[in-house]
Order: sequence, then structure tokens, then C-alpha cells
Amino acid sequence: MHLVARARHVVARRPWLYWLVVVAFAGCGALITAGAVAGIDDARRAWGETRTVLVASTDLGPGDALAGRTELRPRPVPMVPEDAIDRATPDAVARQHVAAGEVLVGVDVASGTLPAALIPDGWQGVPVAEAVPSGVAVGDRVAVASTGAVLAADGVVVGLTESGPIVAVPSDVAPSVAHAAASGELVLLVLP
Repeated sequence: MHLVARARHVVARRPWLYWLVVVAFAGCGALITAGAVAGIDDARRAWGETRTVLVASTDLGPGDALAGRTELRPRPVPMVPEDAIDRATPDAVARQHVAAGEVLVGVDVASGTLPAALIPDGWQGVPVAEAVPSGVAVGDRVAVASTGAVLAADGVVVGLTESGPIVAVPSDVAPSVAHAAASGELVLLVLP
């Protein structure tokens, strides 16, 4: 007689064997699950103490409001950056791109009204009317050039108006950038 047919015949005559096998498999599954849960708990204890920090719940772009897009989550202390924050003001916005699940640090967050909130300390915002539109967006890094010379090697777009972008540049070159913008000889070079 074939092995499968013989097994079916034995189980049909003794149904308690079937239930014994079912209970044995269920017990093995429960033991494996309990071992996995214990392993997770052991891993958590191995990381040690936790700290509750503000984490982005969705991808954020420069100027995006944090309200409703962040949440407090516990993280193991060794994985928390030193300057991580645990609260933000109601008017807080993202200063730069932040991925979902990323811990927010001080440099990621700005408070106040846009575009001034996105201007770094020691920099000034200059409205720019581009002769040739560069297609920049808020948060893009740019260099500012005029008549073949680079006026500001580092800048960031902090706002967009109908007439063009507002570019934040270091304060020492802001007057030169403003003059070039007023004369219509300014070009934005988009940086990677």
C-alpha cells in the first residue's frame, strides 16, 4: 500500500493522532515565536537606555510645516544625534530635506515666517529677477554669477516670488548680488 494512503487510513481509524500532530505543530510555532520575541527584547536591552526625540513621519522639504508631519518616538541613546530635538514650536518649518523616519536635529528646523525662517545665520536674502529662468525650487543650492564672475559661491533658494526666487547668500557678498540683480546681469548656477 502506498505510504500516503496508509497514513490516511491510520489517521481515519485513530483521529486523536491527527490532533496530536496539529497540537505539536502549534506548540513548535509558539516556541519559535516566543524565541523571536525574546530575541527582540534582548536586542532592546542590549542598546540600553532610550531617549524620546522628534522624528519626521513623512518626507519633508524646505519650508514644509512640521505640525502634523512629525511625532515623538523613543530611540536608543547610541543612535540619537547629540543635537536631536524633542519639541518644535507650532510655526516650525523644515530648513532642509528630511526623510521619513529621520531624527530631527537643530539645523533641520527653523521657526518664524517664510522666507526669513530659512535664511541661515550671518546670511541675507536677496530677491532675484532672472533674465534666463533657472527653474530652481526652495531649498536648492546655487552659486550666483554676474558678468562672468562668481559673486557668491554658496547660496540657497529660500523663497519664490512672481518675479523670481529669493536667494540667501553670505552677508559679505549680499550687496554685490543685490546690485547684479538690479542691473539684470545676474545668473543662478544650480549646484548638486
